[in-house]
Formats: sequence, C-alpha cells, structure tokens
Amino acid sequence: MRLTGTSSASPEAIYDLLADLRSHREWAGAKQSSDFRLITLDAPPGPAVAGTRFSSTGTIPTSAHRWHDESAVTEATRATVFEFLTDAHAGSTVARYRHRYEIAPSGAGSRVTYTMTQERIERPMWRLGMPGVRTMTWRFAIPMFAGRGFRNLLAAASKANPRVHAAA
Repeated sequence: MRLTGTSSASPEAIYDLLADLRSHREWAGAKQSSDFRLITLDAPPGPAVAGTRFSSTGTIPTSAHRWHDESAVTEATRATVFEFLTDAHAGSTVARYRHRYEIAPSGAGSRVTYTMTQERIERPMWRLGMPGVRTMTWRFAIPMFAGRGFRNLLAAASKANPRVHAAA
C-alpha cells in the first residue's frame, strides 16, 4: 500500500513528529476511529534512531483480536526517511510489516510518501487469506483506514511547525 500527501510543514517537522514515537499515540491512536487505531505504545523517550525498539497494541475492523506488535526502527535519516519493521500477532495470525515514510521538500512544505508492505503472514484471518478478499482489503480497506492516520500525521505536523518563509 502506498499513500502520498503534502503538508505545509517542513520535512524536518514531519520527520521529528515521526521520530517522536510517543506522538503516534495521538495521530495514529486518539485521532483515529475506534475500530482501527493504536491503543498503546511503549517507547523510550527522545527521538527514535535506527535500532530503537518499541511495542504497541491496536485494533482493526471486524476483529475481536487486538494486534500485539514489536517494532524496530530500521532507517532514520532526519528530514528524508523514517522506516520501521513490525512483527505483529493477533490471535493465531502472525505477520511482518515494513512501514516507510519518505519525505521531500515540495513548494512551501513537504511531500510525504508512506508505504506499508506485508513481508510475510502466517495463519491469516479470513480476509487476509482469501485471494479475492485479500486483494480488495489491500486495495481499498487498508488505504482507507491507514489514510486517516496518514492525514492526521500531515495535519499534526502542519499545526505544530508550519514552514515559514521570509519575505524576499
């Protein structure tokens, strides 16, 4: 899944929000719908760097199971890339996801591309295991639900630290 959006915030402001793992509880948790959101996040204080580990729990639609995740930051290049790998499990389902945010200057702000890749899945729940349903889930449902969090991130960065230009 790939989402692209723009923000009036500088690339540094967007990166800093992503690297502040505790901020994820707001834009990917509290500001999300109750059926698709981050519920808990345990992370060390300060900006995350490559190798930083954190854990979280979350919900997804039409599932009574909560996802329990263990994640590690794999790339943290200020103002350009923030990436982490998540080992997730819910009930008997076990999966690995790569989350990658690529940030670039764009006009008066930034252009951000978020890619979520399922690297593996074992014992998938029915909608992720049936070929036609899996395709529809990844093509429509996941972008719709993840898109809300992505837009929350862009809005939070814009509100917290918009790019300011000096008069010429």
